[in-house]
Amino acid sequence: MKIIEVHSMRRSGHHAFTNWLVNNLLGTDGSIGYCPYKFNNIQDGNVLWVNEAEYNLNQIKKTISEIKPNYLFLTYESFGYREDGENSSHLNKSNINSLFLTPYLKEEWGVTNTITFSFIREFWNNFASLFNLFPFYKEGERKFEVKNWINYYKLLLKHNLKHNGGLFDLWIQDKDYANNLLNRLIGIDNKLQPLNTVGTQSSYKDSKLTVENLLTRSHSITFPDWFIEMVNTDEELLDLLNKQQSLL
Repeated sequence: MKIIEVHSMRRSGHHAFTNWLVNNLLGTDGSIGYCPYKFNNIQDGNVLWVNEAEYNLNQIKKTISEIKPNYLFLTYESFGYREDGENSSHLNKSNINSLFLTPYLKEEWGVTNTITFSFIREFWNNFASLFNLFPFYKEGERKFEVKNWINYYKLLLKHNLKHNGGLFDLWIQDKDYANNLLNRLIGIDNKLQPLNTVGTQSSYKDSKLTVENLLTRSHSITFPDWFIEMVNTDEELLDLLNKQQSLL
């Protein structure tokens, strides 16, 4: 079993990215969305894609054990996790490691072929899409939750910088960059245009996604003052964003 974990943040484009990986792996044309459910059994167990893998970890372990796929994709997108269903405690992540899944699989089955990969989007565009998805954030509701998202973004960005993770903003526009990512993760050359690969529905009403509108989402929103202050008083975040900007 080969395990590829994609650690990202909601509205980062990670569903489209992972779907691009799977479509390339299977030789399909990108028009198929392989992640309509939490558990996506593809080609009779050849591939299993577990969405929101930070939630209901015990059920995830059970499903993986039953299917025993050749390729296991685990995608993460939130700052918290639960071991069981809605009635179990919701805990904030302190790192982006594999929680209980990959250590469990290594111990249970001796899995050694594992890739832990972070995939992130430029900060202001990512949060513009997040605020558009959750408009109550603009009204100042759940500020603590927004702070959790910022802290999670920092965890992802630290890992991304340290381990040369993927950048959504380069993946959608640089063919060589996309091909190098695919070679690194799957070991094959890219055959698909990232923007022609199905992801989840955009939080915007654009009829067609383009590189330009994806890279300028932050131009379409006026962030509230409290959010700007939250960012500008976080020296660690500002330092990380400066390092990220040098790569874009």
